[in-house]
Amino acid sequence: MRKVFLILLLIFISHICCAPNIDFRLGIIKFKSLSKFVLEKFHESELSRFINDLGYKESGNNWLCINQIGCFGEWQFNESTLKYLGYKKITLKKFKAHPEIFPRELQLEVLKTLIKVNLIILEDYEHYIGDSINGVAITKSGMIAASHLGGAGSLEKFLNSNGRINKKDVLGTSIFDYLKKFSYYDLE
Repeated sequence: MRKVFLILLLIFISHICCAPNIDFRLGIIKFKSLSKFVLEKFHESELSRFINDLGYKESGNNWLCINQIGCFGEWQFNESTLKYLGYKKITLKKFKAHPEIFPRELQLEVLKTLIKVNLIILEDYEHYIGDSINGVAITKSGMIAASHLGGAGSLEKFLNSNGRINKKDVLGTSIFDYLKKFSYYDLE
């Protein structure tokens, strides 16, 4: 996607340079507008790719999935997380009986809300972005994924301990694993 952005940038610059009848200031305004549009589309596509890949890792992108510990949906939500986010009426028992109470569209909305909440909680830890712990680069996307796996508190403990406290879920996946697996998405 960055290559597409650079190609569009070069085409636009050559257009400005090759068309002397266009007002230069107007060209700059158009360039800024185009740059903003391309960057917005790039970030939208990166977020979409991240969300899809997280769903694949969590459930194989199966919005009806229920794992052995009672997390459910495409992004494997715990009932307590749903309650924390204000979705008190969605329970595992109700989901098992009537999955349509928690359709994929609502699951996606909940995931985006959870991401926003975790980013607010992790604001004081943004200075770790760009650092490396135990050979893995700390990125915003990795932090989002790791806090999805084990909660923002588990990620905070990992960062504060320089990786010595590396919580795992009951299936054996660790904070480090998600930091590494999801480190390469550009979600700025």
